[in-house]
Amino acid sequence: MKGNILNLVFKRMAEGYQEQVPSYEKMLELAKQQKMVLEQEEVDIEKLLKLIDQRQELIVLLGKMNEGLVSLKEEIKEALGIDEFNLSRIKSELTGPGVEALSAALDKLGKILSTIKELDQENEKSLRQKMQQTQEQLQSLQNQKKVDKAYQAGPVADEGIFIDYSK
Repeated sequence: MKGNILNLVFKRMAEGYQEQVPSYEKMLELAKQQKMVLEQEEVDIEKLLKLIDQRQELIVLLGKMNEGLVSLKEEIKEALGIDEFNLSRIKSELTGPGVEALSAALDKLGKILSTIKELDQENEKSLRQKMQQTQEQLQSLQNQKKVDKAYQAGPVADEGIFIDYSK
């Protein structure tokens, strides 16, 4: 009986994670768009910031969705008498369609998250390179400005004025 109830809870959790899949897929798509923006010769900062804002909105939404799953995790930990929600440990304690559904949902999310993480690492590397290039260009411009200023002639006096202080 306890196993059947827990399997229902696992099934509800699996459904909750399945509801998150479209949001994570959207986040993956945004990460791909960020990569395309960063690959451009001239990075469109406005577009990049817009994509980052969209991702932040998704993160907030997913955080709220995860809040609902926290209570279910607590129920499971309490019912099984475990300290930590660990799927492999749960599988050793219990089997059934709910556990399998949860495992499949978490596997799917794990693959998406792994891809997002890889893209984010690539994007971070590209962004750092772009920032380094910009910094080097700025330094070069500043040096050129100093050189130009050094070789400019000072103000030219066309006429001389004599001031007689003895009067």
